[in-house]
Amino acid sequence: MVGAAVRAAAALAVGLLTACAAPQPAAERTAVDVAADGYVYGYAPVTLARTRANMLCLLPVNRLHHQSATADPTSRVVVAPNVDTLYSIAWLDLRGGPVLLTHPDMGARYFDFQFLDIYTDVFANVGTRATGPAAGAHVVVPPGWDGPLPADAAVVESSTWDAWMIGRTLVESATDLEAARAAQRQYSLTVLAAPVAGAPPPLPPTACGSNPDPQALAASGPQFFDELSAILAANPPPPADAPLLDELADLGVRPGARPSTGSADTVAALATGVVRGERRIRDLVDSDRGSGEVWHSLPTAGRYGTDYLQRAVVATIGLGANVPEESTYHVARVAADGTTLRGETGYLLRFPPGGLPPVDDRGFWSVTVYGPDMFLVANPVDRYAVGDRTPGLVRGPDGGLDVWVSSRPPIAAGPNWLPAPPGEFVLMFRSYLPADQGWLPPEPVPQR
Repeated sequence: MVGAAVRAAAALAVGLLTACAAPQPAAERTAVDVAADGYVYGYAPVTLARTRANMLCLLPVNRLHHQSATADPTSRVVVAPNVDTLYSIAWLDLRGGPVLLTHPDMGARYFDFQFLDIYTDVFANVGTRATGPAAGAHVVVPPGWDGPLPADAAVVESSTWDAWMIGRTLVESATDLEAARAAQRQYSLTVLAAPVAGAPPPLPPTACGSNPDPQALAASGPQFFDELSAILAANPPPPADAPLLDELADLGVRPGARPSTGSADTVAALATGVVRGERRIRDLVDSDRGSGEVWHSLPTAGRYGTDYLQRAVVATIGLGANVPEESTYHVARVAADGTTLRGETGYLLRFPPGGLPPVDDRGFWSVTVYGPDMFLVANPVDRYAVGDRTPGLVRGPDGGLDVWVSSRPPIAAGPNWLPAPPGEFVLMFRSYLPADQGWLPPEPVPQR
């Protein structure tokens, strides 16, 4: 996050002696300190692995699954779904060899295929911005691949053996939906080779009906570290993670191990570390309250390095967030006066003349309402976002744009009304292909 959230992360790191990127001197660190850091470290990959397990109950690996409609309140697999695009999802297991992605000439339609490794770092983008609209073929290869490849395909090397591909295809309007679906149907994904010799073991098999909740990691207690250990075995982490992983190994958190079966003292430290790590993440998620700032962004989204705390926060509020040159995200939980956003209060987002979000001529923007759990909430007009493609938006006499956010429609607000649920809610502003990554949306002003 930028602004207050970045400063809050630093304050937490110093005040609570918790930041993974700058750990305490080894002599001062307790087993609980290490376990708390380990929970923060593992939060994003375990969240992603659980999300993967749930989705694999619906579709096999290395197979494209197309969402045929934009997200709605029934879309509860991944937090904070957008309502601007159709998703095309695939979970890649590269132990079976490289995978070939092809797409047609997309013309003026925005599209993006985002590739994330199991640790939620983005290792490639294919689409309007990154590779252009012309028809393309891109082959995704496992780490260290040196085998044969198609001569006419661009090579994308994954940083882990398991990867998540998120395709986004813009829907301009309700009448454009079928054309967007037609574009999706021309995407293809093909496994090219036989299983790779010497590949690491796969992730544990999916247990449909009993998979743990991706939004309730702390409830697993010490068993959380069993899941992390399985991920480490299946997907060797980057070398930069070694300092923390060396410490975790002393607690039995090693590739393929089951640290929850360790000594009573170790298991107790792991359990306490889960509680402390969860609190640390929640403290940063909630750091906007009382910070004096309203909108918080995700400037490191997709490229976290050793900033494991930011990585965990993004997994909490926007799993699968893209890199900022592709899309920027601004999140607000409070109003301009610092009070918590509540639907019954009602708010005005005022875009002054010339103050609309600066995006590339191929880009677009939207502001979406979520419940406190970061999922969409049903409303009487089935409108979950307002953006540059919302039909019928009314400009003011000066050319400015007013967007009203409330649980009850203001008089004559029409399409300029963005429904919010009664009680607390969250706003997320997205700019796709932003022309100015530092731009901030207008603050929501209470209309009491």
